[in-house]
Amino acid sequence: MREGHFLGPSAELVALYVAGALPHNDLAAFEAHLAAGCDACEQELRRLNPIATALRALQPAGPDPKTRDALLARVGTKPRPLAGESPLRPLVARTESTGPSSYGIFTKKASEASWEKTAVEGVSIRTLFVDRENNQFTALVRMAAGASYPRHVHGGPEGCLVLEGDLCVGDDVLQAGDYQRAPAGSHHGLQSTSRGCLLLITSSLTDQFV
Repeated sequence: MREGHFLGPSAELVALYVAGALPHNDLAAFEAHLAAGCDACEQELRRLNPIATALRALQPAGPDPKTRDALLARVGTKPRPLAGESPLRPLVARTESTGPSSYGIFTKKASEASWEKTAVEGVSIRTLFVDRENNQFTALVRMAAGASYPRHVHGGPEGCLVLEGDLCVGDDVLQAGDYQRAPAGSHHGLQSTSRGCLLLITSSLTDQFV
């Protein structure tokens, strides 16, 4: 019998057979092939059988307790958003019927306030106005103490006024009354707060996580 026969190379076939990974459709044909006699396959089978027996005798090792506990702790926490669309976008989109600025004077009373949790742990938003025509929205954003907002790229200009607390952007720490503007296309690094903060944000509807 030649090394490469109608079922394929002997070494490959026998390895799959010994590992129990030979496709079901080929299993019966291969066993019939062995029964008919194939020196190449028989030789490969004798070579691999001791290895397969040793592997089957191995006992699965359990994970290190510290690794297991750390993994379970991570599984139990709320997942952070992945790269892609800003987590604020779905919440802001609910009020996109606000309409363009050309509608004239717009008022939203404090009594109409509706705070919503975002996909970012410790960050909530109150949407004030959405101007889809100009790819822009205005909102209050509240960050709990210790919370952080992931890196992102601005789809349009962003203005941020700190109303309460502190906001850390890289090495820069903004306090109440401080204002920061980022142009379209700029990258914002990780933003965090140690004491918690309340921000007035004007930004685009098309920011992207990086």
